[in-house]
Amino acid sequence: MTVTIRPATAADSDAITSLIDEAGINPRDLDWRRFLVADDDREVVACAQVRVHRQGTRELASVAVREARRGEGLGRLISEAAIAREPTRPLFLYAEGTNEPYWSKFAFMEVDDDGLPPDMGRSVKATRRLMRAYSLATGHHDRIVVMRRDDP
Repeated sequence: MTVTIRPATAADSDAITSLIDEAGINPRDLDWRRFLVADDDREVVACAQVRVHRQGTRELASVAVREARRGEGLGRLISEAAIAREPTRPLFLYAEGTNEPYWSKFAFMEVDDDGLPPDMGRSVKATRRLMRAYSLATGHHDRIVVMRRDDP
């Protein structure tokens, strides 16, 4: 595997959107300037961004791997690179509860809503409302966990 992790360029914007769509991730607030991509011979095969909320809270978000490339460790590579590039702590993320064990491998720990900064709290509440609507429409039930990483 000759994958290069690099900052995204404007030319990667469509590939990022395609990855997010393929992964079924909420496409809100995708800005290629915040993304890292995993590039394999000029094909974007994974991506991740650190989103900055209104009051400066930082969130690891939009981590996605091309479906045909899952299981190769690309998710780990892109996540580690995004975390390493982000000196500001704490770093938050939120994900489906079934993904909590995966993110704990990166030193993220679940936090309750009382421990959330206000700017991220609003986003989490909105996501939970969308998940409830999705659950009602599809019968698929999962919970959203918010996780935090404090160490540099």
